[in-house]
Amino acid sequence: MSKFFSFIFIAVYALVLAGAGNPEKNELFRKAGSEIVLSPERAMEVLDYIEKNFPLDDEESGRLTYLRAKSLYYQNNLTEALRMISKENDHFSPELIILRRNILYSFNIKDTFVPEKIRENSDYRFSEEIGQLLCRSAGNGRLVGSSEQSAVLNGLKSHNIEIQRENMLNLAEYLVRNDSGARYRDFLNRILTFYQNDPAFKVLYAKYLLNNESNKEAVVIVQELPKETLEQSTNLYLKYRYYDLLVSYYSKTGQQQDYKEAVQKKEALFNTIDRVAFSAKNKWFGILEENYRNELDSSIITKRYILFSVSGMAVLLIIFLSVRLLQIRNRIREYENFTIKLRFNQDKKAVQPQVISEKTENLLIMKLQDFEKTNDYINPDISLQSLAKKLDTNTKYLSEIINKHKQKNFNAYINELRINYITGKLEENTVYRNYKIKYLAEESGFSSHSAFAAAFKTVNGISPAHYIQLLNHKEA
Repeated sequence: MSKFFSFIFIAVYALVLAGAGNPEKNELFRKAGSEIVLSPERAMEVLDYIEKNFPLDDEESGRLTYLRAKSLYYQNNLTEALRMISKENDHFSPELIILRRNILYSFNIKDTFVPEKIRENSDYRFSEEIGQLLCRSAGNGRLVGSSEQSAVLNGLKSHNIEIQRENMLNLAEYLVRNDSGARYRDFLNRILTFYQNDPAFKVLYAKYLLNNESNKEAVVIVQELPKETLEQSTNLYLKYRYYDLLVSYYSKTGQQQDYKEAVQKKEALFNTIDRVAFSAKNKWFGILEENYRNELDSSIITKRYILFSVSGMAVLLIIFLSVRLLQIRNRIREYENFTIKLRFNQDKKAVQPQVISEKTENLLIMKLQDFEKTNDYINPDISLQSLAKKLDTNTKYLSEIINKHKQKNFNAYINELRINYITGKLEENTVYRNYKIKYLAEESGFSSHSAFAAAFKTVNGISPAHYIQLLNHKEA
């Protein structure tokens, strides 16, 4: 009987210890979370130690992944951060989904992936409300009303402020940039009370005060900031906001030498962040393509077993593909006929009368050829006037040469160069075929999706989507 009671005691004791968790591990998680804003590299070291020395349950693994991705993001190690969050994993935690959406938002990429179970999560819904409020305000310039301010503050009281940090930082930054009448002073001050130990919110509030001529209060906050710690911080976004504040602060206080140094540091950080962000945005699509291929390879293995039991469907699929192939061949033939006809009509066009000296004409033709070898034509701001200035001529001569030797007006000439540029990208780099049409339009210098689609069809005779479809089928 005594052995039985001893066993019961040991089992209960073990359950109590398991429920309490590991105090050292919990303290390390707390330490990583508290240091991540100012010292993300130290937070990363703590996370590495936790992962190496402690067993983790699913919730703790999710917490570690979330903090690791955030640390990488703060350090501007965007490629690794994006790789961590790129897979559309239904087991992602709500905080990781929210972080993923905020990181992609900073690249102007809208993230549509939300696991069904996350949609009803309270923190996720509140995050969505903040995001929608920010989009509405930025979209139409409408002020954030008092009822909306109250809803935000009440929501913060009942939600995890660490998870909501990036949303609130984006909202605060928008208000700081766009409020010149001190309408949101109380609102921003109350947000600051939720993030008293977060220097990013103090920096933004001080910038707000300077923008609204409350210089004395701003000076107090600036002088209380941990200058040396911020200077040495590896959180590049926090550091950039800090230097942006110092530029305004030194300008207001007339400290010219400090102002010049702050401007230089701010511009250097901006260039670093912008360069890495541009590269990471392009790599994001490459990562998605890689994930897609891996998922496709995995699914092929599974589908092999299924196809044996659906032979009837296979027959229908073969018939469908045969019909589809015939349709594609007909469209290719139509496209080739259209292209031949278009070239024939262009060849028939009469040569415009000579209005420029032969020497000037030949010189301009050579300059146009040099221009076509660059990618300057994808600049969305290019115009007949700007190109004429670049080629050291006038708009009349340039228009005459283009009409005579390119058999088209200036806009049609530029559009054709842009379409040929993006067509080459589609043919040479399969990654581009997975991009949205809107991205292809921006990449080639068009101001709108519709203008790009119309120009593409004019040059190639078919829509961009149809052209990509033909390329993929040709290489299949």
